[in-house]
Amino acid sequence: MTAFSLRRLALGAVSLAALAACSQGGGDYAAAPADVVAAEAGRVAYSRDAEVAAPAPPPGPGGDVANAGVMLAYSYSMAIEAPKTAIASLARAHEKACLDAGPALCQVMGSSVNAYGEDQVSAYLNLRAEPKWLETFRGAIAADAEKAGGELTANTVSAEDLTQFIIDTSARLEAKKTLRERIRTLLETREGSLNDILAAERALAEVQGEIDSMTASLDAAKARVSMSALSISYNSDPETSISMWKPLSEAFSGFGRTSMQSLAEAVTFIARTWPSLVVLLVVLTILRAWWRGRRKKA
Repeated sequence: MTAFSLRRLALGAVSLAALAACSQGGGDYAAAPADVVAAEAGRVAYSRDAEVAAPAPPPGPGGDVANAGVMLAYSYSMAIEAPKTAIASLARAHEKACLDAGPALCQVMGSSVNAYGEDQVSAYLNLRAEPKWLETFRGAIAADAEKAGGELTANTVSAEDLTQFIIDTSARLEAKKTLRERIRTLLETREGSLNDILAAERALAEVQGEIDSMTASLDAAKARVSMSALSISYNSDPETSISMWKPLSEAFSGFGRTSMQSLAEAVTFIARTWPSLVVLLVVLTILRAWWRGRRKKA
């Protein structure tokens, strides 16, 4: 057993002694209210650790969070390449399908359509949906892309295991709620000085703040498990994304490569012809010498 666990056991013992003293002394809260609150916190924290350390019971129908089995949060990503005239209509159709399904099945988190002159069009759609409904919807997306003359260029899936996080947070939340009720009981059944009461109320406020934070985190994690995320990106294909300036821009973008290609061809030509030039130069030199000798004899 660690030193930290021994300290919590000691605090639990102090709580029992303090409560016993309060009972024997006629309910005087002024005996040691701060110690009582600290002892109760240690006692509940020790109980929480024992609950978290214990193995989770096997999954079963109708159980609580610990019985829910493996809880995975799925995220999907899809990319569509289609003619630029079909991008906006595809994105709007998919957004409308989500809205028509209702918030219980699908929720639109964000959408946008962007046009870069007459050259390129892109769109983006981000949503969360019920897993079974989303499975059918993803199949319809691929079919819609083909009908519009495009194709599905990317289709990925990832999952995050939130089982341990949800179980641990639920256990800590229950421990905090137990501590809150015990502090409330102390405030209602004990009497003490104003400073003691204010200290207990501050402790109660801190515990309530932790409960609210844990509840929000737990709700967000459960929402991620119950509703899968899907992001869709739409891009116009290169064949239809052509403007009057595109040939010129392509020529400038390929200027360096074209220049190097021409230089390489010149070097290749010299490499192929220089042996012939040397042989021709030797023949011309011999003929010139022969011609000069013949003229001298004449």
